[in-house]
Amino acid sequence: MGLERHIHELLYHHDCVIVPHWGGFLAHYRPARLDEARQLVHPPGKDISFNRHLTRNDGLLADHLAKREGVRFDQAAARIDLEVERWQKDLLRTGRLELPGIGIFYPDTEQNLQFDPDRKVNYLKDAFALRPVAALPMEQPKEVPVLRVPPPQVVVEQPRAGMSPWWAAAAAAALAVFLAGTWWLGAQQGGVQWSAFSWPDQAPRTYTAPSASEQREVATAGLFSLPEGSLGVQQVPLGKGDSIMLTVDLGAPPAAAAPADTTRVAVVNMPPVHASDTLKFHVVAGCFAQPENADRYAHELQAKGHPARILAPRNNLHPVVYGSHATRQEALDMLARVRAEGAPQAWLLVR
Repeated sequence: MGLERHIHELLYHHDCVIVPHWGGFLAHYRPARLDEARQLVHPPGKDISFNRHLTRNDGLLADHLAKREGVRFDQAAARIDLEVERWQKDLLRTGRLELPGIGIFYPDTEQNLQFDPDRKVNYLKDAFALRPVAALPMEQPKEVPVLRVPPPQVVVEQPRAGMSPWWAAAAAAALAVFLAGTWWLGAQQGGVQWSAFSWPDQAPRTYTAPSASEQREVATAGLFSLPEGSLGVQQVPLGKGDSIMLTVDLGAPPAAAAPADTTRVAVVNMPPVHASDTLKFHVVAGCFAQPENADRYAHELQAKGHPARILAPRNNLHPVVYGSHATRQEALDMLARVRAEGAPQAWLLVR
């Protein structure tokens, strides 16, 4: 293998390879470049240059040759000297020396040694086997002019002479019917104000709290009493002195007392109801089939400040009352008060 082959291998790993009595080869990094004339993009690489003044033997080339050829170092150095002597003779005889993969040597007009590197070889290992790629010019998009179309002209056709505008009369009649219906609907709903219309002749309505006498009348309207000590289906007047009768099923006679259920929730702080209790007028808040629900509701009413309690059950219903009173007037006053506080479902029970 020729000496140029060993130089070629060393240039892949070293930036400087010195050939004794000849000169040194230098490798310089070259970034990727664009060849606009040929429209090519060349990869990065190493450019090779030659310095004839670097002739001092550093032993790199001789050591590499000794390892590859399996000879001693002095034998490798002697072989390098013979190869350099042959290069000098060929250069004097032909005036040109070509080293494959490295470049061409030739003397100039002043007999100075010149070097032309081989551009086809890339000594950069990171760019090994990379080839130039085509650089096609990119066409710039052409601006398309925007055609501005004027808005269409709206032509209003005028009615011809002698032609009655029936559509205008129909629209006026529909508007009159709509206004009349709106006025009638507002009158039926007690002066409801509409967002699209205003009534200049009518003052805005305001809320007025009912008086004590009006509350008593409202409370009296929901009053009815059940006969005491009666069972079965009974006819009960809807109100005092009222001719309208209401059919009420008071249930069958109570059965024998069953043993206490250990799972029932005990009533805490509930005032007992005795047979000799003289409080016969009760303001009922609600009736519950489950005693647990009745106990819970009674506690809620007590927490709000009412003297609530639970009456004796009837027909498996446990009445919860806001309070019980000895006179009808006291019960009516309390009924009006709890209804005004937001409990319109309250009613009066006489038992």
